[in-house]
Amino acid sequence: MILHRFVEGVNLRTLLAWLALGCFLAGLAPVTPALAQAVAGPQVLMEKPPEGAKPEEKKEAAPTTCGPICCDTCVPIETGHFALSTVAALSFYPGFFSNNWRTGTAGGNIHTFYMPWKLTYGPTKDLEMYIIAPFITNWANSVNVSGPNGETSASYSGIGDLTMMAKYNLLPEGDVMPAVTGVAGLASIPTGHANHLNPAKLGMDAIGTGALTFTSGVNLYKWLKPFLIYSNIWMNNPVNLYKLGPNPGETVRSRDYVTFNLAGEYPIPNSKFVLLLEMYSNWTWSNLTQPGTNANLIQGYQTPQTVLGILPGVEFLATEKLSMSAGASFDLAGKNGVKKYTPMLYLSYAF
Repeated sequence: MILHRFVEGVNLRTLLAWLALGCFLAGLAPVTPALAQAVAGPQVLMEKPPEGAKPEEKKEAAPTTCGPICCDTCVPIETGHFALSTVAALSFYPGFFSNNWRTGTAGGNIHTFYMPWKLTYGPTKDLEMYIIAPFITNWANSVNVSGPNGETSASYSGIGDLTMMAKYNLLPEGDVMPAVTGVAGLASIPTGHANHLNPAKLGMDAIGTGALTFTSGVNLYKWLKPFLIYSNIWMNNPVNLYKLGPNPGETVRSRDYVTFNLAGEYPIPNSKFVLLLEMYSNWTWSNLTQPGTNANLIQGYQTPQTVLGILPGVEFLATEKLSMSAGASFDLAGKNGVKKYTPMLYLSYAF
């Protein structure tokens, strides 16, 4: 009743004018944020950092390096990228390791030039695949034990065993934990000359393993500022495919072996140089001897043996894509195999 009288006493045009004005003023009022409609608390008060609070620090990235020469790297290459690398290595043989860890003389001047070419590709995130094709030249002169026709020198060149491997990043590097990469593939595909050896070649034509070697293991990596640490732990299981001679005992050429490598890098501050030190090793648990004798069986250049050595070197980062290294490996101890010293040059280009 009161409302009816109020409406009757008010001109209709005046009422509409007041309603329009109210809507206009309401449109000018600010919209309240959804966050402010909630119960007041720390979320509202922390829109600005408190005075004296330190800004969030970005995690420092490890410096760029060439990577080790012998030790395999851990972190896979970027997706869709390639890398081509090679090593030019010249081995000198001052002697050999006997079955009981002793050292004997080489019995001549023996050398090997070894140049593996490695092509690496990242097909997808955290996955890397690579293939290695080595070129090998063996030569010897002034040997003590001559060939069937009195030969005291010989040489042989060819392609050695191929390697095809893949690795996947299982665990990224953390504040405490290292990066862990799973590795699997074929450490040797028997493409290198390994059977029907020519006695006149004095063993120089044995450049392959004669085995298809299945490999699995892990690679580790950790940046312990200022050092970058790498490690490989691999199990290698060869399947021997070729015979060395007519005797049954000569069919065994390669053995199961464990590979353990360790490497450390130290980037020199404010320079493009990196110091490198590696420890390489293979461990077998059986001997290769001629049937009925204690004499070592002739082994190819790539045939695994028990050996422990070190490799000091230096790296140079020429450009963002081109890097190179120089070093020398020294076999310190071993069993049932050759002893060698090997200066080498390493070159890598990423694209």
